[in-house]
Amino acid sequence: MYRRLLSVMLFVLLALAGNAQVSVSVQEPPAGIVQKKQLWNLSLIYSGNNPVSVMIGLTLVDLADNQPVLTAYTRPVTLVKGVKQLKAADIEPIDYQYFSPAFGRLGDALLPIGNFQACYTVYTDAKIENQVLSENCIPIEVQPLSPPQLTMPTDSALIQQPWPQFSWLPPAPVTLFNDLNYDLLVTEVRSDQTAGAAIQENMPVYNMRRLTTLINNYPSSAKRLDTGKVYAWRVIAKNGENYAAQSDVWTFRVTQEQPEKPARFSGAYIEVKQGSDYTATVTVSDNMFGVKFYSYEKGHESVIRFMDEKGEVIKDIKKTIDYGNNLMVFKLDQAFKKDVTYFIDITDLQMSHYRASFRMAN
Repeated sequence: MYRRLLSVMLFVLLALAGNAQVSVSVQEPPAGIVQKKQLWNLSLIYSGNNPVSVMIGLTLVDLADNQPVLTAYTRPVTLVKGVKQLKAADIEPIDYQYFSPAFGRLGDALLPIGNFQACYTVYTDAKIENQVLSENCIPIEVQPLSPPQLTMPTDSALIQQPWPQFSWLPPAPVTLFNDLNYDLLVTEVRSDQTAGAAIQENMPVYNMRRLTTLINNYPSSAKRLDTGKVYAWRVIAKNGENYAAQSDVWTFRVTQEQPEKPARFSGAYIEVKQGSDYTATVTVSDNMFGVKFYSYEKGHESVIRFMDEKGEVIKDIKKTIDYGNNLMVFKLDQAFKKDVTYFIDITDLQMSHYRASFRMAN
């Protein structure tokens, strides 16, 4: 009994001595993209004279809710006096346990977006009982390489449509996200404000949350945007409910709509058809070309393209497409040659193409 008690006391004393002899130093990954294997870039400093076998435990905590998302334990590592630098390949196989579906799908891929705390514990590799020799925690911030990029309306744009369409590009790489969604904010900019200050300080005139598409139309049921005022807009990318990144702030103004003067046209209007389901090629005389297009979508600005037989674009013309029947007249200039078949192409908001073909009269 005395001998057994003495053995236990000796074991505890050795563990306590070891606790003063081993320390762990972790290389903190830079903020940005982090691979799972980068969690194991660390050094163990051992000041004892006799070799010792240790194992390393890791707990990764999501700071959004202070809940662990994974734990891991390495294989035993033998330390001799001095500094032992380690990486993932030196301590594999590593036994992982996941508490979040986002981490369970990782493999050796990138950590998902978020702010985490990684805590490392060095244990004795004892068969009877593992004793803690050293502990250290570091913050880890995972961010996308690029935030969402705004596309339309362009910065400082003058638009005639009081119900604009907003579009943007996703943050990169999108593989960092397991629940990518967006908040879209639009606010008025006062004369004494910058666009950034307006987004931060003013009540939004339009605020949409958890959007999963890259396009959003300002609803016709919402309050009409005023002409002459400056509006600022921004897109915020989130991973679930957690903030990930935000775009720059762009501005636009709604100008007074100017009704187009109808062109004098006494010919027939050619109806464009979806896909290749259009009628025979029409001959255009007097360089005037009438087009009929019925739109089932709310008013929006569209780019109408004229192309030659090779599919090369001859001309782009911006037009406002209204809900219902649209009668449009185009004056064809010297860019259009005789004895050549041309196509007019109209694309709707669903990216469906409507076409008709024509030739210039001899």
